[in-house]
Amino acid sequence: MTTRKVGIALVVAAYALLIYVSLSAPFYGHTHAHLDPALLAQYASPWPVALGCMLSFAGIMLTLVPLRRGERWALWTQLVMLGTLFFTRMLTDPRCLVVLDPHQHGCHSFMIATVLGVVGLLLAGRKR
Repeated sequence: MTTRKVGIALVVAAYALLIYVSLSAPFYGHTHAHLDPALLAQYASPWPVALGCMLSFAGIMLTLVPLRRGERWALWTQLVMLGTLFFTRMLTDPRCLVVLDPHQHGCHSFMIATVLGVVGLLLAGRKR
């Protein structure tokens, strides 16, 4: 398997994980009622869930069609998409600030998906 195919598979896996994170947010909010309800409402209400899923579906389509063909604009578009999600989440979710501490609960799944996506894009964007 070539480096490019591994990168594409990682990017698709990252977007699949982002879909999972978005869809599981309402269930997470119900099982962790002790957390701040206003903070959970920011991520578990229908609008953020739908937005996260649709951005992920768009990312999968950008990966499977233009990025797989080697079109550079798709790579840059996806880097901007992942960067926007990353910085928005870091600025609005205080749980993400403790993600490097394994003893604290934070947005580990989101960070793993973001890192997977960036690494996958770097591998998929390498010259042949």
